[in-house]
Amino acid sequence: MSSKSKKLFFIIVVILSIIIVFLIFNTGNPNSILRYIIKDPSYDFIILFALAVLLSLMSFYYAHTNETGGYEKIVQANLKNIRRLRKNRKTNKEIAETILNAMNMRRGYRYHYALRRLIILLGRIE
Repeated sequence: MSSKSKKLFFIIVVILSIIIVFLIFNTGNPNSILRYIIKDPSYDFIILFALAVLLSLMSFYYAHTNETGGYEKIVQANLKNIRRLRKNRKTNKEIAETILNAMNMRRGYRYHYALRRLIILLGRIE
């Protein structure tokens, strides 16, 4: 994500969060500002739920792109070493394990997730 798109993304997240907080405290209120848009208060919970799901998906998307971007930077920074290891007939998995060992990641969920991400990224490099 570029700097401008990150700012826009966070502005949208903040606005969406404010709307969700407002809806939490005014769901079903006959005097709510939402009555100017939707007359029936029975839709308040559905709107609240839909916006909350949207906010959650946006958060997961940001977390995913942020994680992937970090691994891409690691691969780009180590491109010379990766090409050298490939000349030595190392597989993508072995190269990924070498990178993770250099980062002191040995086991666990985070290790296996990073291993899968690095293998995918290494598969894209020629």
